[in-house]
Amino acid sequence: MKKRFLSVSSGLLFLVLSACSTPAQKFLKTSQTYHFVTQTVSSSPFLHRLYLNQKASKPSDRKTLHVYIDGDGTPWERNRWIAKDPTSRNPLILKMMSQDPTSAILLGRPCYHGVNDSACSPKDWTSHRYSKQVVTSMVQALKGWAVQNNYQELVIIGFSGGGALAVLIAPYLKTVTKVVTVSANLDVDGWSEHHGYLPLSDSLNPIDLPPLPSYIKQFHFAGLQDKNVPPEIIKKFSKRQKYSVFIPVAEFNHYCCWADNWKSLLLKILVD
Repeated sequence: MKKRFLSVSSGLLFLVLSACSTPAQKFLKTSQTYHFVTQTVSSSPFLHRLYLNQKASKPSDRKTLHVYIDGDGTPWERNRWIAKDPTSRNPLILKMMSQDPTSAILLGRPCYHGVNDSACSPKDWTSHRYSKQVVTSMVQALKGWAVQNNYQELVIIGFSGGGALAVLIAPYLKTVTKVVTVSANLDVDGWSEHHGYLPLSDSLNPIDLPPLPSYIKQFHFAGLQDKNVPPEIIKKFSKRQKYSVFIPVAEFNHYCCWADNWKSLLLKILVD
């Protein structure tokens, strides 16, 4: 009896400790199940957490790097209170990256993933989440790391709000050859109006900016069942670009079923 009581108590303690973990800690733990390696890089003025798959974490002669950018995570708790940790509660991006056969990293956004340092303010994951300052810091962090590791070609892959950042980052990096977005918020103002949210007044809006350079191939996936980012928003953006393919997927919504099918979807668009 005593033994059984101790066993149950240990299990309860594990559950309590798990429940007390921050979103950043849970995200890190999930990344470890895929054997990803973490690094922290400094930019201006932010720090960025990187997650590297096995191929990216070891020296090789590979010249192409896939760069994943996650969505907005949870900027607000219950749509009322600013979250202390905006890191995604649903690490779908990690499962997607785990299926990628190429060298790949997840480029963490400023103030996410436990690097909420003195430079961070709640505005950086709310009203300023796609601001010039955020974009510039991500460009600097990615450029420095890619040069240091001898990557000559970058493919940027963004999910949800990370898709907006992928498009905003791409023109500042001459080595970007492709941009791939999934359920991406590519019209920030239109998305805010659709949901009745306050406008993200200090964020850049991808659809209002000049088209990406023609040497960057674009592929924009949209789930036709997506209620978060309606496919019309993605299609409207894609039509304004120089080299862009809009890819609607009938049965998918904002989260389902990108991760489960990512390997086959990726192969279809990245093979020249």
